[in-house]
Amino acid sequence: MKKIISITLCLALVITLFCACKNESGGKEETTKESKVKITYDATYAATDKSAVNAYESICNAVLDYNSEVRMNTALFDDALQLFYTSFPLSALVSDVKLNEDNTGIVITYKLEEAEHIKQKDEFIVKTDEIIKTCSEGVTNKAVIALKLYNYIASNAKKSEDETISCFDTVMKGEGSSFSYSQLYEYLLRQKDIPAYHVIASDAVGAGWGIAGAELYENIYYFDIMSEVFDNGGTKLVFFGMTSEDLKAEGLKDLTFTNRHDAYDASDLKFDICRKCDSWELDGAKLLVTTKNEDVVEVAL
Repeated sequence: MKKIISITLCLALVITLFCACKNESGGKEETTKESKVKITYDATYAATDKSAVNAYESICNAVLDYNSEVRMNTALFDDALQLFYTSFPLSALVSDVKLNEDNTGIVITYKLEEAEHIKQKDEFIVKTDEIIKTCSEGVTNKAVIALKLYNYIASNAKKSEDETISCFDTVMKGEGSSFSYSQLYEYLLRQKDIPAYHVIASDAVGAGWGIAGAELYENIYYFDIMSEVFDNGGTKLVFFGMTSEDLKAEGLKDLTFTNRHDAYDASDLKFDICRKCDSWELDGAKLLVTTKNEDVVEVAL
């Protein structure tokens, strides 16, 4: 499939509300007056110094509570801000974050007045929680959760004409890009304690493309949600659990993480049969894939 979308990468995560699901990253849970959210971050930054992570969490908590000032060690500012803009969807509600005049912390400027900010923040969290609950309630198997979330997103995705759409706007508008839907998937995976990575790629004509990476069974796999949407309306698993060679065969190249390091090689073939998927179903922790030749292959999850 040819991809011809040219995009300017927005380093905000994306998320959207969908309506149905077919049939586990660092972080801790924080509570605000109206709602709660688990603050997580892209697994690319798993080795980030704990002090910088704490500073990042302080910024996120300030945004949740509409606070304009955060006292912190400003030597951590760059690392904390990298986490903030690559990993926290509500960063889209912020217009600016900068050092204060006496260099004792930061000042946050918001796009909205407090009442509207809190309202939209809470709506975002409610929608996110609904997606997670729909696809993981009563489920402990992380691979099953990953599969359900993938199908949830892909089967309800709508391409946005705004190729720089933020995660927050994707929540509110119900549309997105290859980047935004990949970031959505990554965010939801991390909410279930599944390490996930945002990956930036180029297609055969050099256009930008976003895919997700995630760790399952101590292996990394890739997930191309928007290709699934374009190929089959998001109902199959053709682009689920891909290897690096699968991505190459698809025409994707120059895979990097958001820190500009090369993306990890993925070679495990557990989901190889999905490349031939015509239909599928879950039977507990078993994935049953029906191929175009009408063969039924079982994959233990």
